[in-house]
Amino acid sequence: MLLVVAVVGGVLLHPLVYAALFGFALALMMNEFYRMAFGRGTHTVVRVMMISLCVVFFLACVITKLYGLGTRSLLGAFPLLAVVLFSVLFDRAERIDRLTVQDLCFPLVYLLLPMVITNLLFFDKSGSYSPALFIAVISLVWMNDVGGYVLGMAFGQRAGSHKLAPELSPKKSWVGVVGSVLFTAATAVVIYLTGLFVLSLAQWLAAALIVVVFGISGDLFESLIKRHYSLKDSGTIVLGHGGMLDRFDGALFAIPAVTVFFVLSGII
Repeated sequence: MLLVVAVVGGVLLHPLVYAALFGFALALMMNEFYRMAFGRGTHTVVRVMMISLCVVFFLACVITKLYGLGTRSLLGAFPLLAVVLFSVLFDRAERIDRLTVQDLCFPLVYLLLPMVITNLLFFDKSGSYSPALFIAVISLVWMNDVGGYVLGMAFGQRAGSHKLAPELSPKKSWVGVVGSVLFTAATAVVIYLTGLFVLSLAQWLAAALIVVVFGISGDLFESLIKRHYSLKDSGTIVLGHGGMLDRFDGALFAIPAVTVFFVLSGII
């Protein structure tokens, strides 16, 4: 609940507060991934450089969009990335191989890219900061999780229930998927009935379907990563609920997917 309040309150308060909040979340998620991949105390300098680079690039994307500076101002990130990669190649103190470089660069696609795409959701066609659409979309994401959890725990854990992907996440069931669809679709209808957005009911239901498909996929993908590294949780920052990656795994897939749908539909 506190996480919900922090996210909604932060994005409503000021665009720079949103930038700082999401930049901090990006840093935490990257740090969790590097801990899963490398443990503690290895490749420390390069890890800090990669996290710093990604956070600075994300903040630059927000500021560029907010103040209309133009995308050329972001080109400075590429020389910085080259510096980081060369520092990896010439790190003689620790063993550097292809898999190490792969793990160091993976968050660029898994974490930074979704965050940059999601940033588009905060601005309307005129370029003005408008977080209402993001709040509506993340409400769909949250209700997708709630619906899957409620029906999945109530009916999907019984003997003989059909599991969604038992080799990745033993508790996820097809009953939970039904719950996700019902809760997310109902939320889409409520959002439409508020009349706050120009989207039609069909567009909101399409967005709900995208959230369900990509949200569940993101959840399973993070489970695959944890299984690869033989871990139960990505971290312990959220007491009783694992790490930041465990909280935002579905959102990392679902929100960018909905954002792309809105862009292609001419909504933003």
